[in-house]
Amino acid sequence: MVVRRGYRHPVTFAEARLRAAPIGHFVDVIANGFGAMPDYAAQVRPTDRWAVAAYIRALQLSAHASVDDVPAADRPRLDALPPAEPSEAHGTETEKR
Repeated sequence: MVVRRGYRHPVTFAEARLRAAPIGHFVDVIANGFGAMPDYAAQVRPTDRWAVAAYIRALQLSAHASVDDVPAADRPRLDALPPAEPSEAHGTETEKR
């Protein structure tokens, strides 16, 4: 949506440069802005900035996780899960209808 309004296409948090960035980078960007992104210091409390940054890091890790990242004791549970349908795993609610 922001691209339609003239902004550049945002980068993905999964790119190597941002996966290697310290978590404080994201906190700083939320507080001070970056490029065309305005600062959100007045709207997002410091504790919430850290929570958002931690969530970004969790998404980054999950995007590059492998079975080896799952503790050995929990791996049998993975085999018990039914495979996800592509439309269910990646589609939006509108696409599913």
